[in-house]
Amino acid sequence: MNRIEEKSRLKSIIIIILIIVAFDFILKTVLYIVQGNWSSLSGKLITLALSVIIAYIYRTPLKQWWETLKKRGETARQEFEKSGGNAGIKDAAIFSLIWSREIYQNIPADRKRLVKSSFMLIGLAVGILILQFNDLFSLIVGPLLILAGVNLLIWGVGREREEQDRIRYELETARKMQISLMPTQDPTVQGFDISGCCIPAQDVGGDLFDYLWSDKNGHTLCISVVDVSGKGMDAALTAVYTSGALVSETLHEEDVVKVVGNLNTAIYSRQNRSRFVSILMAALDVSSRRVRCVNAGQSRPLLLRDNRVSELQTPGARFPLGVMESPIYQASDIQLIPGDSLLLFTDGVTEAMNNSEEMFGDERLKSLFQSLALKHTRSVDMVNALKEEIVNFAGTARQHDDLTIVVIKAA
Repeated sequence: MNRIEEKSRLKSIIIIILIIVAFDFILKTVLYIVQGNWSSLSGKLITLALSVIIAYIYRTPLKQWWETLKKRGETARQEFEKSGGNAGIKDAAIFSLIWSREIYQNIPADRKRLVKSSFMLIGLAVGILILQFNDLFSLIVGPLLILAGVNLLIWGVGREREEQDRIRYELETARKMQISLMPTQDPTVQGFDISGCCIPAQDVGGDLFDYLWSDKNGHTLCISVVDVSGKGMDAALTAVYTSGALVSETLHEEDVVKVVGNLNTAIYSRQNRSRFVSILMAALDVSSRRVRCVNAGQSRPLLLRDNRVSELQTPGARFPLGVMESPIYQASDIQLIPGDSLLLFTDGVTEAMNNSEEMFGDERLKSLFQSLALKHTRSVDMVNALKEEIVNFAGTARQHDDLTIVVIKAA
């Protein structure tokens, strides 16, 4: 709602109130004249005149009182929000009156007509009670109209709660689906120590990681780190589909370049163009200790060797899966030696943000990776330390993206 509409709505409310008050004043004035009740008429006129004079004389204190009330309204708003709507009657009343315009602005567009109808019913009831056409009419119709207006508001709140419960249930289902796709324990690989974790965001995303043996002899372990764009149930379903396709491709194709290419074809032909999947595939040949990496839109892995951290560059296309029909992906080979540590991660790690809107960043991650690798001999301890540092950095800031970390240490 723009400012012109707000002023128009406020002006309409003020006009209605003034009309009711004026009509009541005129009706009683005429009634007093017809009845010859000059004392009551003079008393009403004197009261009106005194009210105007007093308001004029004390206009400055009244203005100051209004400013003080607005400040008190700010405090009431903070207390009301902290309490989750469970504030006392005093704070609730001040909050709802002072911040009525802001409250109205936050009403969903499809509920504003319902609220207007409720206000009109309550306003009519108040008008009837003020005008007092007759005692019986006011006693019956007035409360009924107020009850009707309040019931409409309660119905609207109830429907909103039902919608919130439905969304909450869907998000929880999506979260469980996402978690079920990931390994429950670290793999046992001779000559290597591998561990990983994923911290789902409050808004369910589509991160996942997995370990898959691409051959029956246990010579090649494929480690995948996946990030599906978007949030909620749609992202979770895309993650489920990607996970299933990834397992199928890995079991039937040993070349990770072809695995990623086939995945791209499958996702491109089935997914909405606005949704894509970034993936890092690392095929670890246990016997030769060589890692073959294909990076399709993921963060570049970090290699720690001789106490120096470097980013692993990958040739060829780096488009996420589903963006282009036939990108040419290529692989880079890394020969791991004892003492090396390899860090795979999603962009949720470097883009983690604190309350000051400062990102964790690449340089902080590199420095932290270097220092933790010297302190911890086990990959699971390093993963836990990385996770703890990122969480501490973010503090109370809301986590908007999943965080996925996988550490490969060569013994």
